[in-house]
Amino acid sequence: MAAKSKKLWVGFLEAGAKGGPVVRDPGLDTGDPKTVYLFNFMKGKILEYRRDIVEVKLRELETEELAMAPELRKAYKQVRETFEPRTVKPRRAVCRARPEPALDEVPDTDDDFGLDTEIPLITDTDDEGAPSDLFG
Repeated sequence: MAAKSKKLWVGFLEAGAKGGPVVRDPGLDTGDPKTVYLFNFMKGKILEYRRDIVEVKLRELETEELAMAPELRKAYKQVRETFEPRTVKPRRAVCRARPEPALDEVPDTDDDFGLDTEIPLITDTDDEGAPSDLFG
């Protein structure tokens, strides 16, 4: 395939019955370095292909095929007007769960805040300071 430029590349995909004339637009990006968009003239669509598979099957147009280049470009431009690339999913950050520490590894937090005194438990009391019966 020709070096990348801003011009359309017109060539032929040699893929048996599925092959045919194609157009590569370097301005159309799939968002994935492993894939490439090609306009497949036989199907009349812009399709996404795996780069590692398709690039070895692309070739320049032969002399007798050069006459179809203007028709290929025209057909591509018509399809390109309505083509909407797939939306690229944003990559999610991989959140690796930390293993929970064993109970004997949990630090003693009694003295972490510099509190040396015990905090008394507050309960409801009646007017005389005796605990009240909350449920009775």
